[in-house]
Amino acid sequence: MPLTEIAIDDSGASAEGLSERRTSYRALVVEDDDAIVLLVRRVLEREGFGVECVRTGAAAIQLLKVVAYDLLILDLILPMVSGEEVMTFLEATQPSSLRRVIVMTASPRQLSCEFLQRICKILAKPFDIDELVLMARQCVNDTDSCATDS
Repeated sequence: MPLTEIAIDDSGASAEGLSERRTSYRALVVEDDDAIVLLVRRVLEREGFGVECVRTGAAAIQLLKVVAYDLLILDLILPMVSGEEVMTFLEATQPSSLRRVIVMTASPRQLSCEFLQRICKILAKPFDIDELVLMARQCVNDTDSCATDS
């Protein structure tokens, strides 16, 4: 179900209660590869996300200082300010938001267990679009169930 749709759950929630449910999410994509940015943006927008994209870690940090995002999709290898430096910024200023981070990397096996425990998911490049959608939904809907065993 796209995130923009609202469904009545089995508990018999009334229409009044539905108006309080969130119908869209804000995502920040931090990636320097234009083809990946275009793909991730299209996929997330199709799923009802509002998406902003930046090419550098420095630009991401500037946005994260003033905008609250529901999801951060972050490449680790970025020019100048790395994805790890963006995560260090988040850890210092918004530690709970780390559980809404999907890290994209071509080398997932090189990440330490300690690193993996800080985030929601790892998305190995090249990635499957359906896997991206599933991970995005999991990270915004239930940060407690996020696991890094992907």
